Amino acid sequence: MASKEDFTRPAVLLNPLAGEPTDADSHIGGPMLWPIDEPWPWCDGERHDPESPGVPGADIAGIGMPFVGAVQLYRRDFPELPFPEGTDVLQVFLCTLEHTLDDCYGPDVRLVWRDSTSVVELIEEEPEPPVREEIYTPTVNVLEPIRFTEYAHSFDRPEELRDEDWPETSAGTKIGGWTCWWQSGPIEFTCPECGSVQRQMLALATREPSGEDVEWSFGRDGNLNILTCPQDVQHPIRLWID
Repeated sequence: MASKEDFTRPAVLLNPLAGEPTDADSHIGGPMLWPIDEPWPWCDGERHDPESPGVPGADIAGIGMPFVGAVQLYRRDFPELPFPEGTDVLQVFLCTLEHTLDDCYGPDVRLVWRDSTSVVELIEEEPEPPVREEIYTPTVNVLEPIRFTEYAHSFDRPEELRDEDWPETSAGTKIGGWTCWWQSGPIEFTCPECGSVQRQMLALATREPSGEDVEWSFGRDGNLNILTCPQDVQHPIRLWID
C-alpha cells in the first residue's frame, strides 16, 4: 500500500533576492557567461503569436528576436541539476514575446548546458529585443537556495491519500520537486525522442513564498514548468504553464 514517503522528492527553492550578480554567479536576470565567438540564441519566430496583446509592434514578431538571459545556475551551487558530462553551467533563455507552446501561451525557452572553463573571452554586449512582453522579463536577483523535501500535490497522489493533510507543494521557483498543479493536472508528458516520461527539472514562478517576486508572470499567476527527459537532459524539453 502506498505511503506518504512514496510521494516525496528533493527540491531546491532558488529563493531570489534583489542583488547585483556577475556572469560568474548563479542568478536570475543577471549577465550571462557567454563567449564572444558563439552566436547568441535567437528565436526563429515560428511560434510567435502575431496577435499577442500587449506587444508593441506585434506585426514584426515573425522576424525573430534575441532571447533574454533569464537564469544561470552553476553546478557548484546546484549539484542537484542533471548536468551532462563536461558541463557545469545551466543557462535558461526566454523569448519574451508570446508563443503558442504545447497547448499553452507564454515565452519560448532555450536551455544551454556549458563548460565554464571553455569560455575565454566574453561577449561585449548582450543583444536586447526591440519589442518584448514586460511580464516575461525578469528583474535581477541573486539566489539564497533552500533545500527541502517536497510532498506531492494531491493531484499526483493515489485516491486513498488525497484527503490526508500534507504540506503544500511549493509554487516558488525551484529545482526538482513536484509540479504545483493549479488549473490543470496531473498531466504526463513523454520525451518525443525516446518515449521516457519527462520530469519537472525547473519551475519559474510568478509568486515566491518569500514575497520577493521576480516580476515576471506566467499564465494566471502560475508557474512556467520545464520538463526534461530523465535519460538525456539534452533531448527536447517540454514546457507547461499552470
